[in-house]
Amino acid sequence: MVTPTAAPTELPTAATRVGRALLLHCPDCGGGRIFSHWLRLKPRCPHCELKLDRGRPDHFVGAYLVNLIIAELLFASILGVWVISVWPAVPWDAIEKVAAAAMILSPLLTYPFTRTMWLAADLIFDAPKASDR
Repeated sequence: MVTPTAAPTELPTAATRVGRALLLHCPDCGGGRIFSHWLRLKPRCPHCELKLDRGRPDHFVGAYLVNLIIAELLFASILGVWVISVWPAVPWDAIEKVAAAAMILSPLLTYPFTRTMWLAADLIFDAPKASDR
């Protein structure tokens, strides 16, 4: 038996939106290439024309905060595993240099993911309206 495809007016599930966001695709339609480069989101999805900035001036403040928290927790976890794995001969000079670089790089590496995840969460709790297109 063939299952029918979803109607175009049907909203994606929360899991679908999150999965698309983790792939750095539009959480609404699944279209890719929503970033003009690693740190800059396009104004609209090139496929469904959804405004990627939902129009509120503080829309992505939450994404920045979540990005910082996730990046630094990831950094602290990796640092903790490193220190524990080499204890008691911990190379403190190397850790100091690597930690400084990681604290700067980790938010930059996780930023696109947290930005699309924040958009997905926003779309889950506040479905797109006609004014979002």
